[in-house]
Amino acid sequence: MNSEKRGTLRVIAAANFIFCGLFIVFNLPFLWHQIQVLRNWPEVDAQVLRSEVVSEPSAGHEILYRAKLQVLYTVSGNPITSDLTSFESTNYEATLRRTEQFPVGSHHAVRYDPANPNQARVGAGWNRTYFALPLIVLSMAALFLCVGAVFLAVAKAASYRMFWQFPAKH
Repeated sequence: MNSEKRGTLRVIAAANFIFCGLFIVFNLPFLWHQIQVLRNWPEVDAQVLRSEVVSEPSAGHEILYRAKLQVLYTVSGNPITSDLTSFESTNYEATLRRTEQFPVGSHHAVRYDPANPNQARVGAGWNRTYFALPLIVLSMAALFLCVGAVFLAVAKAASYRMFWQFPAKH
Protein backbone atom coordinates (compact mmCIF):
# COMPACT_ATOMS: atom_id res chain seq x y z
CA MET A 1 0.00 0.00 0.00
CA ASN A 2 1.52 3.32 -0.99
CA SER A 3 1.82 6.34 1.26
CA GLU A 4 -1.01 8.17 -0.55
CA LYS A 5 -3.47 5.39 0.31
CA ARG A 6 -2.24 5.31 3.92
CA GLY A 7 -2.72 9.08 4.09
CA THR A 8 -6.27 8.74 2.75
CA LEU A 9 -7.03 6.09 5.37
CA ARG A 10 -5.71 8.38 8.09
CA VAL A 11 -7.88 11.27 6.83
CA ILE A 12 -10.95 9.00 6.85
CA ALA A 13 -10.07 7.87 10.38
CA ALA A 14 -9.65 11.49 11.51
CA ALA A 15 -13.02 12.44 9.97
CA ASN A 16 -14.68 9.59 11.86
CA PHE A 17 -13.03 10.69 15.12
CA ILE A 18 -14.25 14.25 14.51
CA PHE A 19 -17.81 13.02 13.93
CA CYS A 20 -17.56 10.93 17.09
CA GLY A 21 -16.45 13.99 19.05
CA LEU A 22 -19.23 16.14 17.60
CA PHE A 23 -21.88 13.58 18.49
CA ILE A 24 -20.56 13.45 22.05
CA VAL A 25 -20.22 17.23 22.43
CA PHE A 26 -23.75 17.90 21.18
CA ASN A 27 -25.22 15.03 23.22
CA LEU A 28 -23.67 15.86 26.60
CA PRO A 29 -25.81 18.94 27.45
CA PHE A 30 -29.01 17.06 26.60
CA LEU A 31 -27.91 14.00 28.57
CA TRP A 32 -26.90 16.22 31.50
CA HIS A 33 -30.32 17.91 31.50
CA GLN A 34 -32.08 14.52 31.47
CA ILE A 35 -30.05 13.42 34.50
CA GLN A 36 -30.70 16.72 36.30
CA VAL A 37 -34.46 16.27 35.80
CA LEU A 38 -34.23 12.89 37.51
CA ARG A 39 -32.04 14.15 40.32
CA ASN A 40 -33.65 17.53 41.05
CA TRP A 41 -37.28 17.51 39.89
CA PRO A 42 -39.65 16.10 42.52
CA GLU A 43 -42.02 13.32 41.51
CA VAL A 44 -45.73 13.67 42.26
CA ASP A 45 -48.92 11.86 41.33
CA ALA A 46 -50.90 13.48 38.52
CA GLN A 47 -54.39 12.85 37.21
CA VAL A 48 -54.97 12.91 33.45
CA LEU A 49 -57.62 15.51 32.55
CA ARG A 50 -57.29 15.26 28.77
CA SER A 51 -55.60 12.77 26.46
CA GLU A 52 -55.74 13.16 22.68
CA VAL A 53 -53.85 12.78 19.44
CA VAL A 54 -53.24 16.06 17.65
CA SER A 55 -51.72 16.48 14.21
CA GLU A 56 -49.82 19.15 12.35
CA PRO A 57 -47.88 19.31 9.11
CA SER A 58 -44.18 18.56 9.27
CA ALA A 59 -41.29 18.77 6.85
CA GLY A 60 -41.41 16.51 3.83
CA HIS A 61 -45.20 16.71 3.38
CA GLU A 62 -45.79 14.31 6.26
CA ILE A 63 -48.13 14.77 9.19
CA LEU A 64 -46.68 14.75 12.70
CA TYR A 65 -48.92 13.24 15.37
CA ARG A 66 -48.53 14.11 19.03
CA ALA A 67 -49.92 12.50 22.15
CA LYS A 68 -51.07 15.59 24.06
CA LEU A 69 -51.97 15.30 27.70
CA GLN A 70 -53.35 17.69 30.25
CA VAL A 71 -52.58 16.66 33.81
CA LEU A 72 -53.46 17.96 37.26
CA TYR A 73 -51.06 17.65 40.19
CA THR A 74 -50.44 19.43 43.47
CA VAL A 75 -47.32 21.36 44.47
CA SER A 76 -47.16 22.73 48.02
CA GLY A 77 -50.93 22.47 48.31
CA ASN A 78 -51.54 24.37 45.07
CA PRO A 79 -53.20 22.61 42.13
CA ILE A 80 -51.21 22.82 38.90
CA THR A 81 -52.60 22.06 35.45
CA SER A 82 -49.98 21.34 32.83
CA ASP A 83 -50.12 20.46 29.13
CA LEU A 84 -47.60 17.80 28.12
CA THR A 85 -46.55 16.05 24.94
CA SER A 86 -45.73 12.45 25.76
CA PHE A 87 -44.96 11.17 22.26
CA GLU A 88 -44.40 12.39 18.69
CA SER A 89 -44.42 10.35 15.50
CA THR A 90 -45.44 10.35 11.87
CA ASN A 91 -47.19 7.04 12.66
CA TYR A 92 -50.76 7.67 13.77
CA GLU A 93 -51.30 4.17 15.20
CA ALA A 94 -48.16 4.34 17.34
CA THR A 95 -49.20 7.74 18.66
CA LEU A 96 -52.72 6.50 19.38
CA ARG A 97 -51.32 3.50 21.30
CA ARG A 98 -49.19 5.87 23.39
CA THR A 99 -52.18 8.14 24.04
CA GLU A 100 -54.29 5.16 25.13
CA GLN A 101 -51.78 4.53 27.93
CA PHE A 102 -53.10 7.74 29.53
CA PRO A 103 -56.89 7.48 29.71
CA VAL A 104 -58.77 10.42 31.22
CA GLY A 105 -59.00 10.00 35.00
CA SER A 106 -55.93 7.74 35.27
CA HIS A 107 -53.04 8.59 37.59
CA HIS A 108 -49.37 8.72 36.59
CA ALA A 109 -46.14 9.92 38.15
CA VAL A 110 -44.81 13.20 36.78
CA ARG A 111 -41.71 15.18 37.63
CA TYR A 112 -42.01 18.96 37.83
CA ASP A 113 -39.46 21.74 37.74
CA PRO A 114 -39.29 23.31 41.22
CA ALA A 115 -38.35 26.67 39.64
CA ASN A 116 -41.34 26.47 37.27
CA PRO A 117 -43.93 23.98 38.58
CA ASN A 118 -46.01 24.27 35.39
CA GLN A 119 -43.22 22.51 33.50
CA ALA A 120 -43.48 18.77 34.00
CA ARG A 121 -42.32 15.49 32.45
CA VAL A 122 -44.28 12.27 32.27
CA GLY A 123 -42.33 9.03 31.99
CA ALA A 124 -39.09 10.51 33.30
CA GLY A 125 -37.11 7.72 34.91
CA TRP A 126 -33.94 5.64 34.76
CA ASN A 127 -35.18 3.70 31.75
CA ARG A 128 -34.43 3.17 28.05
CA THR A 129 -37.45 5.16 26.90
CA TYR A 130 -36.44 8.31 28.76
CA PHE A 131 -32.82 8.04 27.62
CA ALA A 132 -33.57 6.79 24.07
CA LEU A 133 -32.28 9.83 22.19
CA PRO A 134 -29.04 10.24 24.18
CA LEU A 135 -28.41 6.49 23.89
CA ILE A 136 -28.95 6.55 20.12
CA VAL A 137 -26.59 9.51 19.75
CA LEU A 138 -23.95 7.84 21.95
CA SER A 139 -24.32 4.67 19.86
CA MET A 140 -23.65 6.69 16.72
CA ALA A 141 -20.59 8.22 18.38
CA ALA A 142 -19.35 4.72 19.27
CA LEU A 143 -19.91 3.60 15.69
CA PHE A 144 -17.84 6.50 14.32
CA LEU A 145 -15.15 5.75 16.92
CA CYS A 146 -14.96 2.09 15.86
CA VAL A 147 -14.91 2.89 12.14
CA GLY A 148 -12.18 5.47 12.73
CA ALA A 149 -10.17 3.00 14.78
CA VAL A 150 -10.41 0.38 12.02
CA PHE A 151 -9.23 2.82 9.34
CA LEU A 152 -6.38 3.99 11.56
CA ALA A 153 -5.36 0.42 12.37
CA VAL A 154 -5.33 -0.51 8.68
CA ALA A 155 -3.20 2.54 7.86
CA LYS A 156 -0.78 1.77 10.71
CA ALA A 157 -0.55 -1.91 9.76
CA ALA A 158 0.27 -0.92 6.18
CA SER A 159 3.00 1.45 7.45
CA TYR A 160 4.42 -1.29 9.65
CA ARG A 161 4.54 -3.76 6.75
CA MET A 162 6.21 -1.18 4.50
CA PHE A 163 8.85 -0.51 7.18
CA TRP A 164 9.86 -4.15 7.37
CA GLN A 165 9.81 -4.91 3.68
CA PHE A 166 13.19 -5.35 2.11
CA PRO A 167 13.89 -4.36 -1.44
CA ALA A 168 13.98 -7.23 -3.91
CA LYS A 169 17.45 -8.41 -4.93
CA HIS A 170 18.29 -8.37 -8.62
